[in-house]
Amino acid sequence: MTFTTPYNAVLLTNGSAYFGKLDRYGTSHQVLTEVYYIVSQTNPDTKQANNVLVKRGEELHEPDGMYINPNQILCVEPVGPTSKVAQLIAQAGR
Repeated sequence: MTFTTPYNAVLLTNGSAYFGKLDRYGTSHQVLTEVYYIVSQTNPDTKQANNVLVKRGEELHEPDGMYINPNQILCVEPVGPTSKVAQLIAQAGR
């Protein structure tokens, strides 16, 4: 399968969601690069929750991609070019 958008949402069976460029979809060695994920943060003063898109790679082991076990993928969806996720990824790339 070929995707028509630069980024994809990859939803895993454990409930995790990652956004990135998916390569080798449908094989046993799928790779997701330029990986982002959402973290919920709560403002301690207002108690208001805010979702923040985080680029993977800042972790202690500095990963540059993810090899994903195809048995753990629940579904893959395109990230629409005008979606909030696409906008946040574009802002992060500046």
